[in-house]
Amino acid sequence: MILDVDIALMENIDNLNKKLKDLKKEIADYQKNCKHENQILRAQENNSIRFVCNKCLIVLGWPNPKELEDWLKR
Repeated sequence: MILDVDIALMENIDNLNKKLKDLKKEIADYQKNCKHENQILRAQENNSIRFVCNKCLIVLGWPNPKELEDWLKR
């Protein structure tokens, strides 16, 4: 019985990983086709502050010290 549960879990994990891979590709395609017309400063998962596209959230660059200081003051 436990073997059946393990197999079912592995199939579910494999299915979730496939969905994740498909979603990452879809996001990459969306970001590639985005015009990145508006950018904002945003904290990233690694706690760094970067300019990102306001629409697709792709990282566009680093703020200069003045931009970072202004962002931190708000």
